[in-house]
Amino acid sequence: MEIWDLYDNEGNKTGETWERTSGKNNRIPEGRYHLVCDILVRHTDGTFLLTKRSSDKDVYPGRWEASAGGSALSGEEPLDCAKRELLEETGISTDRFFFIGTSRREQSHSMLYSYVAETDCDKNSVKLQEGETVDYKWVTREELLAHIGSDDSIPSHDARYKKYYDKILSNEALAARPIAPWFAEMDPDDFVSPYPTYECGTILDRFTKREFTGTDGTTIKYYCFEPSEVKAGSDKKFPLLVFFHGNSNSFVGDLCVNYTGAERYASDEYQKSMGGAYILVPVANEYRNEKGQVEGCWSPEYDTVVRELVKGFVEESSGHICTRVFLGNSAGGRYVFHALECFPEDMDAVVPVGCSAIPEDRILEAFDKAGKHLFFAMGKRDELNDYVLDVVPRLPKLNSLKNCFIFTPDWVRNGDKGIASINGGIEMGQHCLMNSIQANLMFDDGTPMDERLPRGLTGGIAELVK
Repeated sequence: MEIWDLYDNEGNKTGETWERTSGKNNRIPEGRYHLVCDILVRHTDGTFLLTKRSSDKDVYPGRWEASAGGSALSGEEPLDCAKRELLEETGISTDRFFFIGTSRREQSHSMLYSYVAETDCDKNSVKLQEGETVDYKWVTREELLAHIGSDDSIPSHDARYKKYYDKILSNEALAARPIAPWFAEMDPDDFVSPYPTYECGTILDRFTKREFTGTDGTTIKYYCFEPSEVKAGSDKKFPLLVFFHGNSNSFVGDLCVNYTGAERYASDEYQKSMGGAYILVPVANEYRNEKGQVEGCWSPEYDTVVRELVKGFVEESSGHICTRVFLGNSAGGRYVFHALECFPEDMDAVVPVGCSAIPEDRILEAFDKAGKHLFFAMGKRDELNDYVLDVVPRLPKLNSLKNCFIFTPDWVRNGDKGIASINGGIEMGQHCLMNSIQANLMFDDGTPMDERLPRGLTGGIAELVK
């Protein structure tokens, strides 16, 4: 007999339990899930373990699977379950587990935690579990990739390990990329991560696309998002997050919302963490000149239309907006610093990312004295900004400000904890710190990128609003 803890759809224990029994009528209640762990086994020599399912299995009998695992017993945490199931099904014991992600299966009411387990075990020592598996083999990276999607694989397992498989495939793409100037400084045990681990473009439909014309005649497009609580009639007040994109980002169409870092802040998870928030994404009128160079990105010429857009948006909220936060990446970060200097009364906090154009001391002091907040974010190995020359001399002043938070990581990392590497014609992964901001400054395993922000940037915003 097995007893399982039950979880809600956000992965929280409900305090309820469920006894596993056979029979179609013994179904876990709607809205409740039990915890299941999947483990992909990787040997230190680079090969992967496949096991063959028993022909007596009800589902996918006789197929090869790149997975060990099973259901967590009552009281077990995900990693404890993964270690136990791996040992029971293969005889392999290891403490080297790497978290891939979570997913849900509505059909079986399962909350799935996926891991990669690394081992240096004797490859002939694998023990098969009676009634579960009848054979095993170690396959190369190439053989594993060929197995994915084949008639002999299990589709649900392929889907759950997709992030990891994508990482394997990305190594080939990395070989064709420019050599990063910081590559030689990497720790031997570190790795390069060429893609953000959050999903891109999946919730753009939550944003409304509009146009706005300022009194100076300038017309710009913008995207906006309204908290669900406002739509439900709440009289609560919410922060307004205004995101400014980087150079040339307007050319990607609606995906510009994602490039600014704004998209994930409209997700249910981020909204709940902030207590709800409005989002506004202005779009600059960029174009390419006859030489193919980008012109029309953020500059003082946009001041009138930006200020009037924000002011009008606040007025349209009918008193629902309180704290106003300006966030910008690269060229957008430069404009946020410009806004701090030229119209600080229009904002309560600024988050310039990947930009070293820090205003003069007197301007910073006035902003701070007014009780406004600065969150300064830039990687120490930024390829487009010189951290040593441009930022280090200004750190004493930034540190002296009462309301300044400085986030200057040694390495810009994606959610999988790999060092970010983005090919933009040049290697510029360390410049794209907005990826970390969009990941809420949280790794995929739930640990913060900065221990001072245990709930990530959304938690910091919630505290600021309080």
